[in-house]
Amino acid sequence: MKVVDSTFLIGLLRNDPGAVEKARELDEEGGVATTAINVYEVAYGVHRVMSDPARRMGALERVLSNLDVLPLDGGSALRAAEISGSLDRSGEGIDPFDALIAGIVLENGGDCLVTGNASHFRRIRGLRVESH
Repeated sequence: MKVVDSTFLIGLLRNDPGAVEKARELDEEGGVATTAINVYEVAYGVHRVMSDPARRMGALERVLSNLDVLPLDGGSALRAAEISGSLDRSGEGIDPFDALIAGIVLENGGDCLVTGNASHFRRIRGLRVESH
């Protein structure tokens, strides 16, 4: 299962040609998900930036209706803490949201994270990253 992150979802909402093309590829492959953290990040951005968020929220909800949304549960939180602690010890700290996303992906058996911020995630052992 491939998991898409916030940058991908934002690209779809903006009708970015690269994200739209990647979405077509992912549709053909099947088994695409996102995480509850990514849903929060994108929805927060819509409510924070848009003067009329209802239209964009409708578009986000349509995109999400085609994806499984993986939850943040206890196992995912423990995996995220392991990721953060390990990277901090090696001097390569990571944003807490990125650690949570990676923890959810790995704990749920995701085989790849599709992102526009590959450099944020490439240093996480066991996580395959694909740019969009």
